Amino acid sequence: MYDCPACSSPKADIVFVVDSSGSISSYDFDKVRSFIESVVDSFDISSDTVRVGLIQFSDDDYVEFDLSEYSSKQAVKTAVEAIPYYGSGKQLPV
Repeated sequence: MYDCPACSSPKADIVFVVDSSGSISSYDFDKVRSFIESVVDSFDISSDTVRVGLIQFSDDDYVEFDLSEYSSKQAVKTAVEAIPYYGSGKQLPV
């Protein structure tokens, strides 16, 4: 079997771009959160391997957290659980 040291610890930057407009319901937004958490569960999250960021958009875009903000799987999942659903007519933070 071929031993690949670089393959045992893949490096990647993953940025989720999430629709927070009125075109999706709060129920569907919860499903998006669950999907993101399941993707995060499948990676080794750390500042040296896989980094995760998240941007929301509605009328504008908003960076919820950038690639360097969280360096553990649990921290990313907690941040994803906390992102608000803005829905129709609500302004994203500035």
